[in-house]
Amino acid sequence: MQALISARDLNKSFINNEVKLNVLNGINLDIYQGEMAAIMGPSGVGKSTLLHILGSLDKPTSGKVFYEDNDIFSLDEGRLADFRNKTVGFVFQFHHLLPEFNALENVMMPALIGSGGKGQGANYKEMMDRAERLLNDMGLYARKDHKPGELSGGEQQRVAIARALMLQPKVVLADEPTGNLDTHTGEDIFKLLAGLNQKNGTTFLIVTHNETLASKCGRVIRMLDGRIV
Repeated sequence: MQALISARDLNKSFINNEVKLNVLNGINLDIYQGEMAAIMGPSGVGKSTLLHILGSLDKPTSGKVFYEDNDIFSLDEGRLADFRNKTVGFVFQFHHLLPEFNALENVMMPALIGSGGKGQGANYKEMMDRAERLLNDMGLYARKDHKPGELSGGEQQRVAIARALMLQPKVVLADEPTGNLDTHTGEDIFKLLAGLNQKNGTTFLIVTHNETLASKCGRVIRMLDGRIV
């Protein structure tokens, strides 16, 4: 089976006060279409750094990342940004919703960015219809006109998930998506992600500290000292 994402010999280091810090050390990893996998490990082992590199938000010091055999870091910045917008959905612990826009507008944002902010006429209507369907799937249609400050933490996270799905990405990368939520709400969010994986075949790679939730994924990838163990 061909991997959707392949990481080969990934290394990432930083210089801090003239001291070299090695965050990733020779990571090799394959993620397959339709998979739901969790990445676990103690704080500081490089989980988020790995996720950001797999999503092209950051670049490795050395090594390569392939999406269906395409070397993404061989792309120029414009093509890489286009790839990131259309192929990868991101869900973060702290939502990163735009406070001045309502829930519907936040969900539509990836499509508006992809159109250069020129979504008009029938194209804009199509964007809005899809965003409304996603919010409805999240149980938030009645809250579509509310701004993030008027939503609970769980509601904000569901808006963020809908936003991540707006352009029907091949993979959703989620960094501690339940880490800022109470236990019950976190479980509800995880069930929502699992349901999307089963219903739509969306690939999910989730960084989490929650052993119980991780155990419900198809595969648990453990990291220690910048390596997969």
